[in-house]
Amino acid sequence: QELPDELQRLRERGGGSRGGGKAEWEVNLAIARAAAQRLEANGVVVDILPATVPPGYWADVFIALHADGSSEPSVSGFKVAAPRRDRTGRARELMALLEEHYAAATGIRVDANVTRNMRGYYAFNWRRYQHAIHPMTTAVILEAGFLTSPADQRILIHHPEIAAQGIANAVREFLALGTFATPT
Repeated sequence: QELPDELQRLRERGGGSRGGGKAEWEVNLAIARAAAQRLEANGVVVDILPATVPPGYWADVFIALHADGSSEPSVSGFKVAAPRRDRTGRARELMALLEEHYAAATGIRVDANVTRNMRGYYAFNWRRYQHAIHPMTTAVILEAGFLTSPADQRILIHHPEIAAQGIANAVREFLALGTFATPT
């Protein structure tokens, strides 16, 4: 309900998926906090943002964290997508590291069914939305698993620290790889 008017369609869709007695935002926040704790222990500055991205938000790495849902409880897996427009030229590199480390940490398989909406996620669309990241922010969207899958719930709900470890490992490796643009 706190989303700005330009993101009204997101307000209308509701609060995301539910499963295992948890709402998506609760699961995402637990994973994000655990990942932040691991990264901050290594000297990385971490911002956990609400659904509303501050206008022109710039960072070395931006991960939009979500949990999927399905009417079929047997559907399982995580997926990572890079923006359609990646001015940094590094989003696919971050995506590959996240897929590798997240799969290794969680044991959840990669789901190759990346949607057009994931690649065109509003937070990546700095041309259309004021509340989007700066175009020189390397970004991906992570659907961390299916909140409606009992198999994925074992990690997402009961052991968010495992999901967080996969995310933190990927971010640490990505940050160690190179230089980053400064905002203009």
